[in-house]
Amino acid sequence: MILVLLALALVCVFHDNLVLSNSNDELTNVAYSKSVRLSSYTSIWYNGFYAVNGMFSDYIHTLVEKSPWLRIDLGARYQIHEIEVFARSDCCGYQLHDVDFRVGMKIHKMHLCGHFTGHASTGQRIVVFCPSNTTGRYVQLQIVAGNSNYLTSAEVLVWGKHVY
Repeated sequence: MILVLLALALVCVFHDNLVLSNSNDELTNVAYSKSVRLSSYTSIWYNGFYAVNGMFSDYIHTLVEKSPWLRIDLGARYQIHEIEVFARSDCCGYQLHDVDFRVGMKIHKMHLCGHFTGHASTGQRIVVFCPSNTTGRYVQLQIVAGNSNYLTSAEVLVWGKHVY
C-alpha cells in the first residue's frame, strides 16, 4: 500500500515536468493544475480540478445535460499543439462521446481544434491535433450529440507552449 501511494505521489510531483519533443520545440502540459469550470457538477468530489490534477484514477462528472462542457483557463496565451482526454478507467467510458475540442482567447469566441466521433471505451485515450498556429487562453471540451448526457473524464492534457 505504501509503495502504491509513493508511486502516485511521484506521478503528481513529476507530472508538471512532462515534455513532448516536436521538431526541437518543447511542448509542456500547459493545463496542469489550471482553473477548470464545468457546465455543472454532481458534487465537490467530481469538480473540475480533477480533470487537470495529474491523477488518472479520479474523474470529473457533470449532471445530465444536453451539451455538457469542461473549460480550462490556461491563464495566458498559449500555442496549442494537441489535446488529450482520458476516459474514466473504472467504468462508463461510453459517457465520453461526440466531443468538440475548442480553443480561443475569449470564451464566446472559440475555434474548433478537432472533434471525436463515437463513444470512448473505458480508459481510452483520445488525442486531437490542433491546426498549426492554434492559440488561445481557453480550452473547451463539449459533448455535441444526444439529448441526455453526462460528461465524465479522468484527465485532460493540453500540450503547448507559452506565447509572449
